Parts: sequence; structure tokens; C-alpha cells
Amino acid sequence: MSAQYWIYPWTKFRKAEVVRVPAEYNIHPDFLQGFDESEIRSSFSELNRLYLEIFDGIMDVPDEFGMPLYDIEKYRWFSTEWRDSGTAPFRPFILLYNLLISGEMNNDELHVSIENYNNIKSAPRNLNGSTMKVRQAQFLFKRLNDYGFVFEGLKNNKTTNENIIISYPDNTVLLRLAKRLADKANNTGRLFDFLRCTFRLLADDIHTINYGCVEETADNLHTEWEKDFVYQMDKVLTSEGLFRKLYGGYEGPGVGYYRSEKLMNSAGPTSFHIHSRDAQIQNLGDENLTLSLRIRNVPNCLAYLENCPDSVKRIFTDYSDEGCGRNLDGSCKHGISYEISNINYWRCACCGSGFRFKPSLDDIEHYLKLVELGEKKK
Repeated sequence: MSAQYWIYPWTKFRKAEVVRVPAEYNIHPDFLQGFDESEIRSSFSELNRLYLEIFDGIMDVPDEFGMPLYDIEKYRWFSTEWRDSGTAPFRPFILLYNLLISGEMNNDELHVSIENYNNIKSAPRNLNGSTMKVRQAQFLFKRLNDYGFVFEGLKNNKTTNENIIISYPDNTVLLRLAKRLADKANNTGRLFDFLRCTFRLLADDIHTINYGCVEETADNLHTEWEKDFVYQMDKVLTSEGLFRKLYGGYEGPGVGYYRSEKLMNSAGPTSFHIHSRDAQIQNLGDENLTLSLRIRNVPNCLAYLENCPDSVKRIFTDYSDEGCGRNLDGSCKHGISYEISNINYWRCACCGSGFRFKPSLDDIEHYLKLVELGEKKK
């Protein structure tokens, strides 16, 4: 049933954003809290699995989680309903986050001040401009109880004027660890890292983050070649003097590379853009890495392209699109028109680069040269 609604592909998408736990990662003493490191590792893996199970539950019975049911056939891409469906799967975890940072551990229980909780839950939270407000909390409390959380102080799964006591009898270490992770995310402004349950939160002290957009993007990918590409491409581009920053978030983190710091700080165009997800959320698969190149002058690239491998030539010849409405009515200022082997091609570039594709480690040098040749219109 749920597959007909936007909530299904979006929840599958959010589940894929949960960062897989590697065989080896660092744990700062701030997270041990008197426990053996093995207990923390085991509990973190259990917490990570719990995230995946909750996302599975939302896909199976979205109505029982109070999720919005917007029909895919009725509501278009980028509509308010589409965006609401994109943030809704995070609601159980935002609820937990609000509760965790509102309370204090007392032995194996989390005691939550209802006053603190009410103040915190009202705080505006957004993901790339889209509000992430917890709605239908009574459904979420009920379902979280099914996943092992015990709540005291609620009435019919709704908050009252009483404080809330939370326990997780199956693994008391897990609750303590979740509290610590939420506190660090709150201290460092890394809510999205909590929502992805990333192991990187454990690496440094409770107030310190020593990772950034490159690690975030690589962690969002699930195959080794994709991760390797992110690090290798970053190494090459930064050695060429390009500036980078996190670019994206709502549809998965990515890295944008700019010719100058001024362009980067003024939200200018990216010369290169690594995406951890395909532009079409319903195309989610095992491999999701794509790369965008800022090429505006294709004729300048043609002589060089003749000696490139087929994998590079296909960047230009794989398809021609109709573009958006501006192309159809003749008012488009961003589209790219070109001819190769007597075939005319059109690429829409209104909402990003006209050249976005699945890259290869073997072709990095060609990507750099093509942008060098084709980035400027004249």
C-alpha cells in the first residue's frame, strides 16, 4: 500500500542515509562513561540497526507512525507535499533527539523535564530550508515503545504537564550512549549526523568535530569504489587550488568545488559537484554516486573529446533532454545546445549542471581537462 505514496521512496532514501558502521573506528573516552569499549561498540551497532528497523517499519505501516500519505500520482516533484514526505521519516529520531537533550541520566533512566522538552521541541529545525517539525507525536511514542523504549508520564501516548521518564530495558548502555550522541550533536550543531547515526560522532570529545563535507559525502555511499572516488577527486581538485564546501543536504550531502573563495562564499556556480545521490530519489540503488561538470562551451571540448575513451564521450552523447518549460517557449538562458556527429543535443542547466553522470576513477584527468576547456562560454 505505502508504495503509492511519496513517503515510501523517501523513507527508503532516508534509510540509505544511515551511515554503515565500519569494522574499525575511533571512540573518544568521553563516550565510554565507565563502560568497556566493547560494550560501547556493541551498543552503537545495536543503535544503528535500530534506526534501520524503524525506517523499515515506516515503509511497512506508515499510517501507524502518523506519516503523511501523499499520492505520487497527485503531487509533483518539489511540491510542498513532496518535501513534507522527505522530512517526515526523520520524525521518530527528532522526537528522540528532543527528549534526549531535554533530560539527564539518573542511573539507567533518562529524566526529562517537561518544561525543557516543550521549549526544545518548539525550536525551529530545518534540513536545507525544509522544516523538520515533529507531528503526530502520539503515534511516534506508541511505535517507539514497540521498539523497546519505555515512557512514563504520558497519557494515551501524549505528553502532559508531568516530567517524562525514559528507559530502554533491553540495553541500558544504549540509552546512555544515545543521550551522549544527542548531546554532542547539540553542542556542535550536527543534528543531521544524529539523524544518520554516524560513527564519526564518537571520534572526538563531546564538543569537537574533526570531519567535514568530504567524509560526510563518502560515508553516504555504500561501495568502496564510490568512497575512493570521493577522496581521490577531492585530492586532485584541492591540489589544483579549488575551494570546497558542503553542497546539498536535503537529497543527500555532496561537495561543491569553486574556482575562488569569493565564488564559494557568495553561492556562485560550482565547477565540479560530487553528489552522493542520484537526482531522482526513486532511482536509489546500490551505487548512487554522480558527478556534475560545469561545461558551457561544448565546441571547445570536441577536439579533445575525439581522443577520449568511450566512457567520457558518453557524457555528451548518452541522451538529449527536452529541458524545462523555458526551453519549450524559447526563453531559456541556461540550456546548452551542441552537435556531435551530425546529431543535435540539448541539455537543460536551469537547476544545475547540464552534465551529470556516474563517474569513473580512471577518467578523472579527462574531467579536469573538459571543465578547463568548456567552463567559459567564450
